[in-house]
Amino acid sequence: MKTMTSWKERLLPLGAAMLSTTLGRAQATDAAITAASAPASMETAYLLLAVAVLQVVIILSLSGILRTLGGTGTAWADYLKGRRAAVLPVLLGLGASSDLHAATGMATALISVQALMWWLIAINAILFAIIVGQLSVVRGMARTLSGNVDVDAPAAEEGPTFADTILQRLTRSVKVEQEKDVLMHHEYDGIRELDNVLPPWWLWLFYGTVIWSVVFLLNVHVFDIWPTQEEEYRQEMAQAKADVDAYLAQFAGMVDETNVTALTDDASIAGGRATYEAYCKACHGGAGEGGVGPNLTDDHWKHGGGIHNIFKTIKYGVPEKGMIAWKTQLKPVEMQAVASYILKLHGSNPPNAKAPEGELWKDATTTAPADSAAVVAADSIAVAALK
Repeated sequence: MKTMTSWKERLLPLGAAMLSTTLGRAQATDAAITAASAPASMETAYLLLAVAVLQVVIILSLSGILRTLGGTGTAWADYLKGRRAAVLPVLLGLGASSDLHAATGMATALISVQALMWWLIAINAILFAIIVGQLSVVRGMARTLSGNVDVDAPAAEEGPTFADTILQRLTRSVKVEQEKDVLMHHEYDGIRELDNVLPPWWLWLFYGTVIWSVVFLLNVHVFDIWPTQEEEYRQEMAQAKADVDAYLAQFAGMVDETNVTALTDDASIAGGRATYEAYCKACHGGAGEGGVGPNLTDDHWKHGGGIHNIFKTIKYGVPEKGMIAWKTQLKPVEMQAVASYILKLHGSNPPNAKAPEGELWKDATTTAPADSAAVVAADSIAVAALK
């Protein structure tokens, strides 16, 4: 005869399985928990440690009770008959708990407070499962000693499992032996149809879509709680732009003479002007008219014009002429702003301007449109000639 297994006996191997699963999850989340913004309080960790110690004391006490109830071993033999698979995880858990506490004590100094708190939670859960298993064993042994357990009692007939019950409620399927009760009163070429009901899961899904449509309609078009699709699109585009700007801001310090671009926004030009007046005004004049240094407003440049050459001159300086390399004092974005401000000074014709120095500079970007226009004009003339 098979012994009927209670729910408590099924809980014992489950508690042992929780040992590896819980520790695995705690270890997997250790790195993510360490990066959390709010640190865990030490008071909580101390409280969990005290609870763990208390549970260890309870486990040791229950172990003594089990040894007392076991006596010479006959009670253990009677109770463990047919239950070895259920009790073995509990006994293994006792040994694992002591090793786990020893390992935790050594690792406490190597992990963060928040990770330690989650480890203590996992340990407390494991210890609690061990206590529940021990209590179940104590109760079973007590019933065995009192003679209230019928080891040879016949096993009860198994009913439908939980999964079968849920599946039946979702589908309301008819058993094969009951299909005659739902046969429809017609036949087509020997084929008979069953009058099955609509599956409840399908009906619930349909009712849910109807309810959701009403909720969506009221929130979007009546109460204006949720944004419309157009508003949501604009919000997402604005958020995407903010994310892109934040991402590009990380590379603002990586500007050099090879990838620098001229800035045109008012904030950058104002910042470049402030830097110019602080560091460049003494040599080049307040309006770029020149002084000790050359005039910055005409078309002649001693070291090349354009944003790339101006940035390079500011960055590395001209030591033979007394201009220091500003790369040690200014950030790349500040040098970019100054170079952009200097480009704005071109053609301003300030009073007392210094005579031009250097070679006449023509930026390639300014001549490109003219060349393009000439090509377009030539192509237009050629097409007209063909006509």
